[in-house]
Amino acid sequence: MYVCVFIYLSSYLLIYLFIYLFIDLFIYVFIDLFIYVFIYLFIDLFIYLLTYLFMYLFIYLCMYLRIIYLFIYLFIYRFDSVRCNQRLPSHLYRRLNNLYLFFIF
Repeated sequence: MYVCVFIYLSSYLLIYLFIYLFIDLFIYVFIDLFIYVFIYLFIDLFIYLLTYLFMYLFIYLCMYLRIIYLFIYLFIYRFDSVRCNQRLPSHLYRRLNNLYLFFIF
């Protein structure tokens, strides 16, 4: 008799224990895991996008600097050779040419 009552009560206890453990597991593990995974994923995605954004901005900045430098180089060269009919010192030409090659390649 006592054994039957014990088994009967213990079965309810086990059922409540499993329900409690499942709810506890669901709340503390799955929800936390869900939150942490999404937080870290969004942070990683944000960093990834920022990295690519700055990379492309840097590339476009370099492209525009190359174009601007090209116009400056051509303007100085043209201005020096055509209008003034007098050449700049050769070390300035070498510097300009080196910079021009650096920006082109």
